[in-house]
Amino acid sequence: MVSEYRDPDTCDMFGQPDFEPAHTPLDLSRLSQPSSDAASRRDTIGTPPVPTCPIASEVDPSKAQPAKVKEPRRPTFACYLAPSQYGPPGLYYHGQRQPKGDGDPAPFDVWICSPIECLAATHDERGDNHGLLLRFKSPYGPWRQWAMPLRLLKGSGEEMRGELLDMGIRINPDGFKPLHRWASQCRPDEVVVAATRVGWHRVEEALVFVMPWRTIAQGELARRITFQSEVAGQDEYATAGNLESWRHAIGRLCSGNPLMVLAVSTALAGPLLHLCHRQTAGIHLVGDSSNGKTTLLEVAAAALSDTALVLDEIGEADGKEIGATVYALGNGTGKARANRNGTARRPHRWRIAVLSSGERTLAAHMSEAGKHPHAGQAVRLLDIPAKRAHGAFDLLHHLADGRAFADHLKSEVTRHHGHLGPAFIERLVAEERDLASEVDRFAQVDGFATSRPLQGRAAKVLALIGLAGELATEYGLTGWHEGEAMAAAIEALHAWAAGQGGVRSEHEQILANVSGFIERHGDARFSSVESDPAHTPTVYNRAGWWRDDAEGRTYLFSGEGLAEALGGFDVKRGTEALEVAGWIVERDAGARSVRVRINGSRRRVYAIRPAETEEGAA
Repeated sequence: MVSEYRDPDTCDMFGQPDFEPAHTPLDLSRLSQPSSDAASRRDTIGTPPVPTCPIASEVDPSKAQPAKVKEPRRPTFACYLAPSQYGPPGLYYHGQRQPKGDGDPAPFDVWICSPIECLAATHDERGDNHGLLLRFKSPYGPWRQWAMPLRLLKGSGEEMRGELLDMGIRINPDGFKPLHRWASQCRPDEVVVAATRVGWHRVEEALVFVMPWRTIAQGELARRITFQSEVAGQDEYATAGNLESWRHAIGRLCSGNPLMVLAVSTALAGPLLHLCHRQTAGIHLVGDSSNGKTTLLEVAAAALSDTALVLDEIGEADGKEIGATVYALGNGTGKARANRNGTARRPHRWRIAVLSSGERTLAAHMSEAGKHPHAGQAVRLLDIPAKRAHGAFDLLHHLADGRAFADHLKSEVTRHHGHLGPAFIERLVAEERDLASEVDRFAQVDGFATSRPLQGRAAKVLALIGLAGELATEYGLTGWHEGEAMAAAIEALHAWAAGQGGVRSEHEQILANVSGFIERHGDARFSSVESDPAHTPTVYNRAGWWRDDAEGRTYLFSGEGLAEALGGFDVKRGTEALEVAGWIVERDAGARSVRVRINGSRRRVYAIRPAETEEGAA
């Protein structure tokens, strides 16, 4: 059993704290280690695991001899890592009570909480978000650490205590004030960078990848940065099994199954986004219920659970909001909000790979809710058909059918997950190739090459996803064959393009919307500019007029009529596309509209003549 005393001279204690026991100090014997020998050995025998932060130091209990610690200089705080003459391990306050009359001060000792130490001060790259890197141990668990934001000390520090209690720290009910004072007065010599988001950060001109439970970097850079969050627990980053077990139990089963390879590659694409100067890459697996789509998501999430957003059954989301959500994910920036004092908060930013599934396409889901899908949304989340030979699968390996294969994978991912992603990032931090150029190069190879702008954007997304899978295979991490990831990405591009009917750009959609509006309402909501209102039928809900000449019929849209015909595009963007297509045949100087005399009054209209041979309007 080890008894370690933190020298009071190293503790920051500025004057006598306003703390004395409200009653006779607790009987600390009640807080001692469990009575059984086995339980006692659990906490006191053997070398504890190496802390995740190299700043931390550890004492090997097997080399330490039980000893009575020296009397501290009072008043002070001291942390003991093993039982001492003062009681069980923990943070203590050693004080002294001044007598009312003559006489020496009376010392007293109060146990505050389980063992806790401050390893370093933290702040972000801008010098904001200050915090403390804490290391602590519950009575029954291993050492843990947490970069705690100092803002949790506001008020009585209740938020800090809540997080510590969640992680197993025991706190004296009468000790909340001295614990708060101890944390407020910590002045460690070490300072590390606080990362407030998971992902890539730059430290000393080098890139490092920060995760809640570890920092992946070359050399000693990992010790210079740590993840800081108001929430200490990060259960979603748990692991099971190891990389080799994942590769054997799951990775090798991906071989021969393009959608499985594509799903895992999409999850791995997350760390590539920053290196390839992109904000997002996403696919949406579309297929019938219970065909294995969810299993594909689980396999991908087991590969990497920190830079991939996995959404199952996106159809359950509000169709009116899903389009804006897709744009927000792709833009990588949250809404700008104000602080209480009216100043602007720094918006949240992210780079993320998105993998979702559903029984309907994004466009169908939005249309059902009365929203008009735009081309930009179609390439931010690519609809990929998930209909294969056996549900979502092609090769069942040793399983009897698609259902058995899916059930087997579901079982395996619970036992093997969380290792492929970090292993992939460990190789990326040492990668010297220009990966952005690699994406551009792959996007031009046979199978990806296209002259259509929107398909070109989709090809780059899938080329990046394919590159992620190929890199992981090159690094010896996956269990599938070289070339399978890129082949799966090319196949996905062709399936996406076929499902989109070639995919119209926004320009083409505008022309199609206006042409379709004329076909539906040209006879009912327009009339000739030369007709006599007194002798022609009344036009209800008028959208404009028409005029014939040697070149054909020109439709003179009112502003309201054109706004409706554009189908959700604003008039400025719509008239820009119409002008580029040559459909605006008359205009005033400096405008895309023209003033025309109709029935004795001058009206501003948009003179539009659709080109009959324009393929984009089809």
